[in-house]
Amino acid sequence: MRRVVLYFGSFNPVHRGHVAVAERVLERGLCDEVWFVVSPQNPLKPRAELIDEQHRLRMTQLAASTSHYPDRMKVCDVEFGMPRPSYTIDTLGELERRWPDVRFAMLVGTDIVGQIERWKQWEEIVSRYKIYVYPRRGYAGDGDARFEALAGEPFEDFSSTEVRRALASGDTDMVPEAVRNYIKEHKLWITQKKSPD
Repeated sequence: MRRVVLYFGSFNPVHRGHVAVAERVLERGLCDEVWFVVSPQNPLKPRAELIDEQHRLRMTQLAASTSHYPDRMKVCDVEFGMPRPSYTIDTLGELERRWPDVRFAMLVGTDIVGQIERWKQWEEIVSRYKIYVYPRRGYAGDGDARFEALAGEPFEDFSSTEVRRALASGDTDMVPEAVRNYIKEHKLWITQKKSPD
């Protein structure tokens, strides 16, 4: 049975930290593929912060295709055709319906561990699916026995919020080059450095 780790996120935008964590999961042999599941609307995040979902989907596809393992990283838009906001339990059910021959697990950061009890039917998710947790700065979540901590994995040293701020004030190497070029082409954030007075 094919093993797939699902990496849910808004990816607003996807950045090098996302890709690095997914690559390490593959390198450790925890799955056959990682699927980035782009969420059009996370119920725990304000919609006003999100750019158009098609832009986020395309940038995530570009990031996956330029990773070290482009054949083993997929980008999934299953939630685009589902009711919004997106609830993880519903998405998992839809994925299992479409791919009954796949065993799914999940990948989350330690920041999510403290939120998981706010999720719809969270107890069912925790009991039915293996959940891998990678470390994030400022969050302690690797001591919870319900999850499998990826001890020693690289920290995601910046957040999408930090990336957006960097893009608004100039250029940044926190996103893959293909994503940076896409952002510039579509003028998604201000990427032109201001001239000094």
